[in-house]
Amino acid sequence: MQRRPFLVTTMTALEWQRRAVRRIVGWRVLAHNRRPMPKCFENWTVLPHGPLEKLSANLWRVEGTLPDGKTKRVMTIARMKDGRLVIHNAIALEPALQAEIEAFGTPACIVVPNGFHRQDAKIYKDRYPSASVYTPAKARKKVEKIVSVTGDYEAAPKDDTVRLVHLEGCNGSEGALEVKSDDGVTVVFNDTICNLPKRTGLVGFFLAPTGQMSVPRFSRWLLVKDKDAFARHVNSWAKPDLARIIVSHGKMVTERPADTLMSVTAAL
Repeated sequence: MQRRPFLVTTMTALEWQRRAVRRIVGWRVLAHNRRPMPKCFENWTVLPHGPLEKLSANLWRVEGTLPDGKTKRVMTIARMKDGRLVIHNAIALEPALQAEIEAFGTPACIVVPNGFHRQDAKIYKDRYPSASVYTPAKARKKVEKIVSVTGDYEAAPKDDTVRLVHLEGCNGSEGALEVKSDDGVTVVFNDTICNLPKRTGLVGFFLAPTGQMSVPRFSRWLLVKDKDAFARHVNSWAKPDLARIIVSHGKMVTERPADTLMSVTAAL
């Protein structure tokens, strides 16, 4: 029997491993400490969360947790010029803080940033029935199992201060929220870029091996299909007017954010 060249055998093994990760491991295992992904809430459910961080006149942020009590998540709220609110990665808050949001503006756009971030989507739509729901194009089918979707990011409302965009190189599976404020530009990423504390084990290997802002291995394998196109798009925000980077999982970056973005893409 003729033996295959070592290189071919090795490459075949690597490809087999990647496919195994895609099919067997999945985001539920990696992002939630090997526990089943929490079901989408049917009723208004408030989990532990921090205060509303009022970053600028048109931009707020709040960090909360998932049911496991360990995994952090972030909601970003941007106010358009006409007072409509774009709510990215919705998190149910306690009554007083939810009332503050409603005083800040009119919840009009509920952004479900991918099919794995649906947990509070339905309860937000139930609370604000006149609001529209938007999600990346490729995530629409999965999100619609939970809540009716108005359109993808291309159809979302925007003005010259707030806009949703699909990220190039991701085939419609992920996007970003861009917000222009008096102090500069903010870019909000979801799962393509994370800034989690260093972790060990399987979760650390795929999501947070270094403890620095990066494109995790999981995202490089499953979300970013064209690294060059993705890097060009991300680097287009690496300018002097970039004030901060917000991610759905991890700390916000305000110190030299443009340099940070360049470092993230250079490590792809």
